[in-house]
Amino acid sequence: MRSEKILNGLSKIGDMLILNFIYVLSCIPIITIGASTTALYYTTLKMAENNESYVWRDYWKAFKSNLKQATVIWLIVFAGWAVIALDFLIAGGLSMQLGTVVAIGVVIVAVFMGILGLYVFPLLARFDNTVVKTMKNAVMIAIRHLPSTILIALIHAAPLLVAFVSIEAFLKGFIVIMLFAASPLAYLESKLFVKVFYRYYPKTECVEAAS
Repeated sequence: MRSEKILNGLSKIGDMLILNFIYVLSCIPIITIGASTTALYYTTLKMAENNESYVWRDYWKAFKSNLKQATVIWLIVFAGWAVIALDFLIAGGLSMQLGTVVAIGVVIVAVFMGILGLYVFPLLARFDNTVVKTMKNAVMIAIRHLPSTILIALIHAAPLLVAFVSIEAFLKGFIVIMLFAASPLAYLESKLFVKVFYRYYPKTECVEAAS
């Protein structure tokens, strides 16, 4: 029994390394980050539910089937963060009073964008829906399950905390995360996503993990 657990553990570590490698590889074109992230969560959600998973096959199946929608969502998210960054720069050039008002508004929008970014790709990986409905549901579900959302956000943001040590440490840490830790972090988040998403599965039919 103990040796079986060790073998299972080693097998999962191997799967994580493979998953991390193909995730980084498929993110290289930049425009495919949305589809890559969706495929990453598709695979880790299956792992989190202890469903039989074939990493390479599952990943590319989800990547291809969600490529169009995930790319549209990724471009929207990217454009949103670009506008937010631009607004912060504009706020810095305004008077103190007006700049503060604009900055507060931008922070509120940034929070909603952050919430959207946390849930939208896992939702796309698990449920069939339109782009607009998927984005709307991502925000609504995140707010409805706020305690889980906070935990997921902390896991997601953990690598960013290194930036408070030094930019050099952050850059080195980012490289390590991308090479080794992206899939384990997604797996930890998926453990929480599974509990949240379970509430939205159809009650009268078996839910297929594919989208």
